[in-house]
Amino acid sequence: MSSNETHETPLVAMREVGKVFLTEKVETHALADISLTVERGEYLHIAGPTGCGKSTLLSVIGLLEEASAGEYRLDGVAVAGLSLTQRARLRNRLLGFVFQSFNLIGDITVVENVELPLRYRGGIDAGERRERAMALLDRVGIAPRAEHFPAQLSGGQQQRAAIARALIGEPRLLLADEPTGSLDAASGRVVMDLLAECHAGGATVCVVSHDPVYADLATRTLHLAEGRLVC
Repeated sequence: MSSNETHETPLVAMREVGKVFLTEKVETHALADISLTVERGEYLHIAGPTGCGKSTLLSVIGLLEEASAGEYRLDGVAVAGLSLTQRARLRNRLLGFVFQSFNLIGDITVVENVELPLRYRGGIDAGERRERAMALLDRVGIAPRAEHFPAQLSGGQQQRAAIARALIGEPRLLLADEPTGSLDAASGRVVMDLLAECHAGGATVCVVSHDPVYADLATRTLHLAEGRLVC
């Protein structure tokens, strides 16, 4: 594939994607016939009521869940049939994640949490990992807390650390699942501003949230209902 073709390839391309969960012989159709593309440099907001499939869609985009039907290409790579190791490598190379529950590891320091994606990637020495992690903690405004443990930070500070961790691998796509859902209004606004700053810096951002404020920040909003995209 030429560089021009690579540039023109959508970052995310889904065609008739479905997701079915099987539990105790009960089928739950979480997603059905999802067809969408996410172009490079977009800020996409996925909205909809609780239980409509927003988080499942983000998990499929982020390779945390595998689609049950349809075709999905991430950065031009056909995802179906990839091994768990291949999916993990693609995820680590292309994606950054921000979750409502922060998902920081409690028994290592904040700066060590931020370094983790680079540790998994390999090939980067400890000094460079620490330097890059500290630069990002400074960018999100919590560098003085670098040697603290997550439990010693407020919710807003933990989410800033999570954003720094998501950005350290310089992901092509930043995925955020209700990133302000457990924060107070002031902390939530800081996180929104950081995501907007990431987008302004060239990142492709995809946020799942029922908060209508994201519709004003995003370049495009998709609405989900009962696992399907609706107008």
